[in-house]
Amino acid sequence: MMKAVQQALRGLDVGSTEAVQILSWANSETPAIYDRDQTAYLVLGSYRDPYLRRVRAISDRLNRRYGTYAFLIGDLSDIDLPRLPEFRVKFHITATLCDYVAAVFEQDAGGEINELGKLGETEYFEKAYALPRAYQWETEDHLTDKRDVIAAAAQISAATGIDNETKTAELEALVERADDAGIDISVDAVRTTLEEHDIEVPTYSWVHLNDFRLFELHGRCYSWTTEEELLDATDDLPGSPRPGWEQR
Repeated sequence: MMKAVQQALRGLDVGSTEAVQILSWANSETPAIYDRDQTAYLVLGSYRDPYLRRVRAISDRLNRRYGTYAFLIGDLSDIDLPRLPEFRVKFHITATLCDYVAAVFEQDAGGEINELGKLGETEYFEKAYALPRAYQWETEDHLTDKRDVIAAAAQISAATGIDNETKTAELEALVERADDAGIDISVDAVRTTLEEHDIEVPTYSWVHLNDFRLFELHGRCYSWTTEEELLDATDDLPGSPRPGWEQR
């Protein structure tokens, strides 16, 4: 427990009163997370409207499974640590104790994007699943036709935090992956299509797209567009399935 706290605080000394408060909070809030008779899911995402509704929809869907406890950090009580970054403490404790992390992304700004960085750079990555809205697959396994290539190219074109030279290199690499997947399309054809059509895609930063691709390569990225698709993707997450009677 305190190891997770030390990781959260990067070795910062914790006062005795603070340690007591943290342990008291953990004893009150976390038993359901590490109960070995059930699968615990930490659900991450934006707490702002309308995004929070979809985050809660995932949590509710997971909680319909037998022996599953899904929760949001925001639903846990405060620890009352005026000196320390409380969210970091709660995040690292709950991420350490849970079995899986399901993270929903819909935008390139907000706290959930910072959480994406934490997941990608820590041991929590191995238990985490990313669910980005309208993310366009970029690897050969997910490129099935020219429309997939164009959609992925539009995503690269709309990415923020990346210069034109890098975008050109990424576009060329995308076309090479498409060729490996048996799709006959040229860089010029892709550029012409993008110029002639206004293809709407979510604006993610280049850093975030790279993180999504990492999850994709590990088979733990679930793209979605509608809430129904999001819930279907939730059903594919590991753990106990939804009750049979509910799925009939």
